[in-house]
Amino acid sequence: MIADFSLVVVAGGAGTRMGGVVKKAFLELGGEPLLLQTARVFAGLPGLGQRIAVLPPEELKRETGDSAAVVDIAKPPRKASETVRRLAGAGFSKLVAGGARRQDSVLAGLNATDAKLPFVMIHDAARPFVFPNELINVMAKTRATGAAMLARPVRDTIKRVQGDRITDTVDRSQLWAAQTPQCFRRELILGAFARHNATDVTDDAALAALDGVACSVVAGSGINFKITTPDDMEIAEALLKSKNASAIFTRLPENETIFDLGPGK
Repeated sequence: MIADFSLVVVAGGAGTRMGGVVKKAFLELGGEPLLLQTARVFAGLPGLGQRIAVLPPEELKRETGDSAAVVDIAKPPRKASETVRRLAGAGFSKLVAGGARRQDSVLAGLNATDAKLPFVMIHDAARPFVFPNELINVMAKTRATGAAMLARPVRDTIKRVQGDRITDTVDRSQLWAAQTPQCFRRELILGAFARHNATDVTDDAALAALDGVACSVVAGSGINFKITTPDDMEIAEALLKSKNASAIFTRLPENETIFDLGPGK
């Protein structure tokens, strides 16, 4: 398959809801940094021509010994950490300094992508459990439509609340919970950033929508959750440590997974 995608893994968050001093992407999951666990998901993925990770500036300098905004790790710097060397071994070629907001970090990563590759895939480092077949499906949909993302139909009953009182029950029939990766034709998302980055958004599809770009949806699994709190990290550790971990990732005939974590119907 011809390589036509650049991957940008965003690991620029402070992880304040984890309640510690270590940046979330560098918290240990299964005995190694969360960033590494996520990076390995993309090893050998067909169609990927470039892999980039975006780190907080202070972490980038600490991990590489280099104060540059973009550090080439295809041949890791002499002072590079073991984490950086493992990222290089997983096919990552550049580390980029992130910004104050998530979208600033995404833009820094996008600006470091190869203009010869027409598509970009943006993924949160805090989502280490995305399935390879989901990645292949969202890439195929992006090639067909120009913009696509993983998402999951909302299953819980949603309440609108003011203060501590419920004011309404929201119709969930058309509600989907956004996930990553979110993928775009490169010039589309860069154009959206050029015109709308002053507006605060919570994901890349929202920024694209401000520029009139409609993003297609590909059903993702419930296992592709974002690790945000200490409880999430405990769940992630349990998934990795379980003696039956392979069963957790096995699809059932109804296109569901163990514990009802598969793509919604």
